[in-house]
Amino acid sequence: MNSEYQLQAQRLEELRRAVAAQNAQNSSSGSTIVDVGPPRKLARKKYIVESREDPNHPLKDPLIYPGVYAPSGIDMMSILVRVYNRPNQQIHIGNVDSAVALVLADAEQPDLPVIYCSEPFETLTGYSSAEIMGRNCRFLQYPPGGEAYQNQQVNESNAESRKDLREKIGSGEEARVRLLNYRKDGSIFANLLTIIPIVWDEGQVKKKYIVGFQADEGRTFL
Repeated sequence: MNSEYQLQAQRLEELRRAVAAQNAQNSSSGSTIVDVGPPRKLARKKYIVESREDPNHPLKDPLIYPGVYAPSGIDMMSILVRVYNRPNQQIHIGNVDSAVALVLADAEQPDLPVIYCSEPFETLTGYSSAEIMGRNCRFLQYPPGGEAYQNQQVNESNAESRKDLREKIGSGEEARVRLLNYRKDGSIFANLLTIIPIVWDEGQVKKKYIVGFQADEGRTFL
């Protein structure tokens, strides 16, 4: 994340906290500006916030980073801020920004379901957000037809990386592995996967998530 993104991230975090404070002040009147809680399963690109005082005239998000920052739900900028500000960093992420392919998985749910994916992730894999949500990213290790159509050589190649991932996730550690993955069209690419556990702390709410950075080995940026 370069200095420009870091400055913008800081400003957006300040705005988020200011909005949270104003929401608290307005709660007695029944109006809410935005929800600044931890990530939720929301449809991406829907940044319209309803006003209880005038439901026929929704307010639009005044910020200029659609897909990167949204004051409600999940946003790219807040994820990257938490990744860069995480304590006890074990893996150097490098200079990544909103062009990065990433997913956010709920570490408190069984099988780590994806609750957010970036547009570059959709471009990299060919899968839409609707096809990805609620699934574990391991489905990328299988052809579009599913596990029954798995290539044995691909399966064996991924075995050691899968073992490493299970161990690191189980111990709450960061990890970087190389996996052979399938795009939606059935083509295979070498995915350099980096997983970073983060804690989403907003006031009294603390939740655990795992950020998965994906990179085509032929176009490495990490």
